[in-house]
Amino acid sequence: MDGIIRSTFPLSTLDLYNYALGSAREYVVIDSYLHPSPLHLMKLNTALVGLIAEGVIALNLQSMQSALQSVLKHSEAEPRKPNILFIITDDQDLQLDSISYTPLITKHIRDQGTFFRNHFVTTALCCPSRVSLWTGRQAHNTNVTDVHPPYGGYPKFVERGFNDDFLPLWLQGAGYDTYYTGKMFNAHTVDNYHSPHINGFNASDFLLDPYTYSYRNSTYQRNHEPPVSHEGEHTIDVITGKALGFLDDALAGERPFFLAVSPVAPHSNVDPGNITSENFYMSAPIPLERHEHLFQDVRIPRTANFNSDQVSAALL
Repeated sequence: MDGIIRSTFPLSTLDLYNYALGSAREYVVIDSYLHPSPLHLMKLNTALVGLIAEGVIALNLQSMQSALQSVLKHSEAEPRKPNILFIITDDQDLQLDSISYTPLITKHIRDQGTFFRNHFVTTALCCPSRVSLWTGRQAHNTNVTDVHPPYGGYPKFVERGFNDDFLPLWLQGAGYDTYYTGKMFNAHTVDNYHSPHINGFNASDFLLDPYTYSYRNSTYQRNHEPPVSHEGEHTIDVITGKALGFLDDALAGERPFFLAVSPVAPHSNVDPGNITSENFYMSAPIPLERHEHLFQDVRIPRTANFNSDQVSAALL
């Protein structure tokens, strides 16, 4: 682009000198992501004075002053904090190679980022693991040890005081706008969602029990508004629309943002009518109609312990 130097400092005297001699336009220094040292600033100032002395009249004094002020401003400003898009998918299994069947996550996140092959969860149970994620404490320190009350679930999270001391609140304190949509906790229900509301988010749209795992009969609850049923809609289409809406809101803001998106897929389908006080029935996850043709010949890997006749001692 004529008249513009794109640079990550240090900007050498020779670069500036050669550019000025070859251009009849004034210049602007932009995209200075690294903080120049006082020495670099001194070199830049010296270069500008030298150009005037050598008769480079295409650069006027006001332009040079503006350029210097821009450099000084960048050198004093803190680096912009990164935006964070955090996607939580449920019931993935590395041994069963489930991530090979989520190709967009693989393409856009794993292949362009970091894959933790030797990663361990604190507790291989949903609600205790999620509370550890949000608080940075293991289950024996949170005392959230189950997915249902009295030992787990959203009521236990509140009882332990974590609704006033967990990650989204810390991020807000660090200058972030925070957003969330999807499943947050087990036992976060249409009856207790306001007792109290979950803290820490500029905007939220939570899935609520007993409709959390119902692929075609989900219920979401936005901010402090009443729950809304999405019966007849596929929950993945619903959460996609909500996530994109929050992303638009976040990008329109002036502060860095944290957006968490937590769909239920590929967790099993659980319809409200199949839940009792003592038990519940799970069925296979339900794909969107446009995805039904995919993976027709997929077969679960037959590992050594697949469908074993012997019950593990850990289950006894």
